[in-house]
Amino acid sequence: MTTWKEKVRILHLEDNQDDVQLLKMALRKSNLNVEIEDVANKNAFLKADLSEYDLIITDYNLRDYDGLSAIKYIRLKQPIMPVILISGTVGEELAADLLRAGANDFVLKSNLKKTPIVIERVLHEASIAREKRRFQKELVEKNLILDSIFDSFEDMIFLKDEEGKYIKVNRPFCEFLKLHEAEIIGSRESDLFPEDKAAEALEKDEYVKLSNRSLTYEVEYNHDGVIKMLEITKSPLVSDNKVSGIVGKCQDITAKKLLLEDVIKSKSILSQAEKLTRSGSFEYDSDLDLISCSSHFKHILKLQIEGDTISFRKFTQLIKEEDRSIFNEGINNAIEKYEEYHNEHRFICNSNDKSVIRNFKIVLRPDYKDAKAKRFYGTIVDVTMEHENQIYLMNRQENDRKELARELHDNLGQKMNGISMFISKISDDIPDNKDLKKVKELAHETIDDLGYLINNISVKQIEEHSLDYAIDKLVSYMPVPIKVNKNYEIKEEDLSPFVKSQIYRVIQEALNNVAKYSEASEVKMNIKQSGGVLSLEIEDDGKGFAVEEVLNGNGLQNITHRVRRSNGLVNIDSQKGKGTRVTVKMPVS
Repeated sequence: MTTWKEKVRILHLEDNQDDVQLLKMALRKSNLNVEIEDVANKNAFLKADLSEYDLIITDYNLRDYDGLSAIKYIRLKQPIMPVILISGTVGEELAADLLRAGANDFVLKSNLKKTPIVIERVLHEASIAREKRRFQKELVEKNLILDSIFDSFEDMIFLKDEEGKYIKVNRPFCEFLKLHEAEIIGSRESDLFPEDKAAEALEKDEYVKLSNRSLTYEVEYNHDGVIKMLEITKSPLVSDNKVSGIVGKCQDITAKKLLLEDVIKSKSILSQAEKLTRSGSFEYDSDLDLISCSSHFKHILKLQIEGDTISFRKFTQLIKEEDRSIFNEGINNAIEKYEEYHNEHRFICNSNDKSVIRNFKIVLRPDYKDAKAKRFYGTIVDVTMEHENQIYLMNRQENDRKELARELHDNLGQKMNGISMFISKISDDIPDNKDLKKVKELAHETIDDLGYLINNISVKQIEEHSLDYAIDKLVSYMPVPIKVNKNYEIKEEDLSPFVKSQIYRVIQEALNNVAKYSEASEVKMNIKQSGGVLSLEIEDDGKGFAVEEVLNGNGLQNITHRVRRSNGLVNIDSQKGKGTRVTVKMPVS
């Protein structure tokens, strides 16, 4: 559709051709750019597409129709279409009826020269009406959008004008006050809230309007006998650089406050527990490779960091270099399999003094509730004192075993050797005495068993010879015939005496288990050294077992205990009918 300032398309309903020509003559004398289409009867008029025209001019008196009916039809089809009625005479009563029916104006046939002026005026009025209608439609749509946005919030949202009257509230606001929106709109604070709360709200409103800044504050409110904590945020509504009102949000934070109090209480309890147990807690996000730690975690590790996060890489740098690769392997394996990790490692907690070493037990557990997040929770406990006590006890145990072995060798061993020699001499003198031969055999067996016992309870073979020699002795004393294939690639001078004794005891325990339970015919033993890490693998071809069923057995527990006390890793892999493999890694010193 064109505008009246350009070409104006006019539909003219007139059955008198003389009147048609008179109208065209009047329009040609004006400056209007018009295109007129004439229809002479009702049928032609009703068939016309009214939306294609900018203006409709109709005669009042027609042979088969009348102007009033035409106007009503036009308004039914095109509510804001400009309509001018032309008539010979129009009385006041008829004029009122025509205007009520929807005519924009009328022109007397005796004054057709006035028609261009009337056309311009009604087109201008129609343009204003269309713009107003468009604006009203947009306003309705925007109000619907605003209502939808307002009601989509779970928090209470409100708008107030410059005088402090509520002009818009959302559904949660109404529900909170148990009032309809119509009862709230136009009300002031004093109409809706207790006097003290209303006064406080007005004070905050004045601050927002005068400072032109947002404000957030908390209010304790008695809601139907229940104390609620509300968090209110108010912001200025600015129009033409002037504050014209306030928009606000009110949130019920009662549950949040209670939860926060519980969190603070829990953190306090956790902090006290960490102090008592010399421990620290942390959360590890493997995707971000970040550790979020408690304050006591930072304290016991002497961390000088801002905030409560540390990169995992920086954390691993605190671990003694000899333990670092073992720690990384264990942690990476736990992350990959999304399983628990617990072990002991040595930490350097003073970057200025590398000799200050503390032992920490690390426990890391996956967040099984959200496996996709790859999140772990853990604790780190200072077990330096316990570790030193355990090392002392283990060394003391080895010394006691050494002393017992010496006593057995020097005392009981010598006596058994004397008895054996004495019986052999008597047996030679009385060769046919069967009882004497039996006693002689028992004496030799007892000496062999005593030698096996002395060898088992002492690490004397390591001290007097080497770890390699001592392991060979263990193999030679095995009570059942099992083929042992040993591969030994160790620089024994790199191994501390403690590590030698512990790896010897682990091999001893593993071989004892093989001999007692495995029904194996062959054992493969690989002992290697790579840098500062000693690796041991013992694999048999026996009947195997379900690890989870016997993991708490004394033999496996002893192995695990010794390896962890040596800051190492141990893995026991076995299946029924598929043999067993024990893998150990520990620092060489």
